[in-house]
Amino acid sequence: MLLPIYLYGTQVWSRPVKKVTKFDDHLVGLIRDMFETMHSADGIGLAATQVGLSMSLAVIDISVMEDYADEKPLVVINPEILETSGEYVMEEGCLSVPGIRDDVTRADAIKVRFTDGNFDRIETELTGMWARVFQHEYDHLQLKFFVNRLSSVKRQLLKPKLSRIKRGEMKIKYTAVSALDEKKLR
Repeated sequence: MLLPIYLYGTQVWSRPVKKVTKFDDHLVGLIRDMFETMHSADGIGLAATQVGLSMSLAVIDISVMEDYADEKPLVVINPEILETSGEYVMEEGCLSVPGIRDDVTRADAIKVRFTDGNFDRIETELTGMWARVFQHEYDHLQLKFFVNRLSSVKRQLLKPKLSRIKRGEMKIKYTAVSALDEKKLR
């Protein structure tokens, strides 16, 4: 089932994210729905906060990218970043901040711990694109966007665009919930 994507400025981005404690069929269904939503919106990562849920869960699938076709999708439950090293800059975008892209500096290698889609506890090192997408989704679980990593000057220049996103004044091909939509529902 396709889920609506919650945009920058909606209430979910101000609610604390809770650890997942119940590993059941409901969680399996949610994970399936998140993958379906992410693929439908042409994303490569999706955090639970992006579908309006304040829970520590994300899905990642970079197999649609050139040079990553053989990579398997990844479910990330209750992630932790234990160590970081190196850094590189790459352009990023976000389904919750449509129409904005910019260069972001991230760690090139990270040591992480999380529970996967088989409900196994994993501790591993991720590098390159895996590290970048993991950090992007992890930021969402910390209630942050890639735009928070930009300089104050760039963020200031983005304010008009971010205001339009809050009001739902952009054309996107997926179902989304804006801050204005939330106000109308109250």
